Amino acid sequence: MRTALRFLTILPAPGEHRAPGHATVISFPLVGALTGLAWLGAFSLGMLLDMPLVAAAFVLVVDAVLTGVLHLDACGDVADGVASRRPPDDAIRIMREPAVGAAGAAAIVLVTLLRFALLAGAPAAGLALVAAPVAGRTAMILLLTLLPPRDHGSLAAAFARPGPLATLTTVAVALAAVTLAGGLQGAVALAGSLVAVTVYGLWWRKRFGGLTGDGVGAGGLLAETAALLAIVA
Repeated sequence: MRTALRFLTILPAPGEHRAPGHATVISFPLVGALTGLAWLGAFSLGMLLDMPLVAAAFVLVVDAVLTGVLHLDACGDVADGVASRRPPDDAIRIMREPAVGAAGAAAIVLVTLLRFALLAGAPAAGLALVAAPVAGRTAMILLLTLLPPRDHGSLAAAFARPGPLATLTTVAVALAAVTLAGGLQGAVALAGSLVAVTVYGLWWRKRFGGLTGDGVGAGGLLAETAALLAIVA
């Protein structure tokens, strides 16, 4: 759990830094639940003011601070690589450049606008809101299971690749968390996000082959946004 907290958030967690293992993988949905509770607190504060737009903005600010904008950064990097239309190796090199290009900046802005609109349209979501971060972190584990890491230098290679048992356990933990928080609505959001990230994973394998850290982060953001869409719908 502490390793997952160090990896997915900026929260200080005691203990030694070591390579993430299967126990870390199973903790991803739990860290997602903690993030979701932070979302819920920020959203509820905005709704106390009877201002859904402010509530949506509060959630995005809390999420950015808590995650260190890790997933948004990955989204921008992937957009730059895809927009380059270069061969896989060249596109991956572009993703790893520290500077964000025009395509990456546009992707970050557009995704943030979409997430803001979805959050602003969910004033009655309640506890179901917690399901979105849980779904996003669970989807990252599914990606790590479906695709091998692209190379040993990739962040994706730092994780012990989850086996079927670890993945099923992770999904079961996530399902319990989202059902407890949002009932059927939460379960549907999780299912929709996992379908979305599976399609994304198939596309990634065809376009780039093995998985990179940016690929994992962008996939998690995609799944989280898909879960938000399911909650609002």
